[in-house]
Amino acid sequence: MGGDKFRHEEKMAGVKKDFREKDKIWSLLFSIILLSFYFIYFLLRIDPKLIYQFQEPVFFFDRYFLTEFLSYPGGLNELFSRFLTQFFYYSWTGALLLVFVFWQIAWNTKRLIRSISVTQPILYLHWIPSVLLLALHSDYRFPFVFSVGLLWALLCINIYLRLAPSNRSLRFLFYFFLHTLLYYLTAGQVFIFSITIIFYEVLHFRRIVLPLLYLLVAAMLPLIGISTLFITNIQDAYTSQLTSFATYQVTWLYWVLYGFFPLVLLLATFEQRYAKVREKKANIFFEKLFYLRSYPARWIHGLYFFLFIVFVSLNSYDKTKKALMLIDYYSRAGEWEKVIEMAKQGLLKTPIVQYQANRALCHSGRLCDELFSLTQHFGADGLFMHGKMYFLFPLQHSDIFFDLGLINESEHWAYEAVSIKGYTPCILQRLVLVNLLEKNCDVAARYLNMLQKTMWHRAWAADYQEFLSDNSDLLASPQFRYLKSAMPETDFLVSPIEPERCLEELLKITGNKMAFEYYMAYCLLEGKIGYLMKHLYQLNYFYYPKIPRHIEEAILVYLSLVGRKDNVFPGLKVSEATTRKFADFNQILEKYGKNAKQARKDLEKRHKDTYWYYALYYYKAKEY
Repeated sequence: MGGDKFRHEEKMAGVKKDFREKDKIWSLLFSIILLSFYFIYFLLRIDPKLIYQFQEPVFFFDRYFLTEFLSYPGGLNELFSRFLTQFFYYSWTGALLLVFVFWQIAWNTKRLIRSISVTQPILYLHWIPSVLLLALHSDYRFPFVFSVGLLWALLCINIYLRLAPSNRSLRFLFYFFLHTLLYYLTAGQVFIFSITIIFYEVLHFRRIVLPLLYLLVAAMLPLIGISTLFITNIQDAYTSQLTSFATYQVTWLYWVLYGFFPLVLLLATFEQRYAKVREKKANIFFEKLFYLRSYPARWIHGLYFFLFIVFVSLNSYDKTKKALMLIDYYSRAGEWEKVIEMAKQGLLKTPIVQYQANRALCHSGRLCDELFSLTQHFGADGLFMHGKMYFLFPLQHSDIFFDLGLINESEHWAYEAVSIKGYTPCILQRLVLVNLLEKNCDVAARYLNMLQKTMWHRAWAADYQEFLSDNSDLLASPQFRYLKSAMPETDFLVSPIEPERCLEELLKITGNKMAFEYYMAYCLLEGKIGYLMKHLYQLNYFYYPKIPRHIEEAILVYLSLVGRKDNVFPGLKVSEATTRKFADFNQILEKYGKNAKQARKDLEKRHKDTYWYYALYYYKAKEY
């Protein structure tokens, strides 16, 4: 009996050694496949450059900027995360960075599991945190600082598990040193380290006193810190970078991630106890399935785990949010055709999309010809931002005033954006341009100096540095020459409630074509055909080869209402094509009579992109 038992144990030891070698190969292969999937997912689905655009992390290579982060807990982690997030500026570097951090978190989780477990209970258990992070980073709002902080915490956990002295006094001092260092580095995320280590001491060594001392240190250190060294409030001292960062509050999914590590310790404890039972009563089939991992078991585990990852990625990806981010991205880049194309994909019921789509039509020279090719759900409110929108999107609100030549108002909203997001590169570029146009060269120089200390905008700053010495060079550009001619010579107030009122003042400047087209669009959307007719003469100022289509449609409505058929605009007349369409529109209405449903269905097929269709089915008079 003794010899059989010895031979069985020797055989199992050889089998285990063989499977360990195969495990390494299988683990490497699976890691490559999984990390490749993560890279493709973030590159093609999420697109890290959109994360950069939404969060706009501020980072300057400047001594004063860097030292600012040394004065409070978590500052170093925030600084390091801001630096790393700069690589999201390009999609492929951002995706590569995320994959690297995910791999490091998985690797450290694997080291944690192996340091406390006899065998690995589940083959892919250490990849679970990366799956949760994949779901979290699919949200463009999720701060990278959380993932970097988690990595620091896991690294300190593994250092403790491998290097902590056996002597309890020295062990406590070692914990105190790591806890203090990690608290200064990551603020509230030190509690991931503390809770995991306390669980480890209780479950693995069955100690009580030492974990209680650890708990006391974790509870008191933030309080001591704000009483002696750091200027911060008590809530931030405990929760900063743990439950919140800036305006972001962690969701239930991140709490699941937090709970994963104590749960792993519990599993490891039960697994160790079960291992002792297995030694007494071996079950070869069970061991091959769960511990020795036969090839069929590997394939089954891998398939189910990969299906789980695919399920998480499909449910985490928000196509609409990405589309909104892309519209904003293309608007900043001046890719107006892409903005219009994306806006047509069912997004026009979102006010910011309607606003950007109308800007795109104007910049592409099609506003008064194709305004109603986009369904105008918000009427004139789709031309400007209103209500809370301009506080949510202050820089985008600044854009329309910059386009119109209202440089002071554009600067005002750029500073509003600074108060919310800080001196981001995009805001700094706007401040440079408005100050150059206003000939405030000293102010522009200060902002150019800040841009020269960024990672990706130094070349832009160098190009515009030349305009400081000779402002006339700026006017060599057609865009800035137009803006300079469009700027009003006298100041006037822009109503925050009705910003469209500025158009009437801007019409007094004969060179401001955008103001004219926006005013005509405003009259169309508000049903103010009389006001539109009064300003038809200004078509002469901009040398239109023909009357824009929607203005033609409004003219025909006006003539129909006043009972006239003569041409109201000498030199240009309504095209025959528009006249025929108007006749067809009226014939359809007469044909169906009281059958309004059928009439709308027919009109939608043939005249949905006309002012007449909008006026009949979408226009709503405002109540004053």
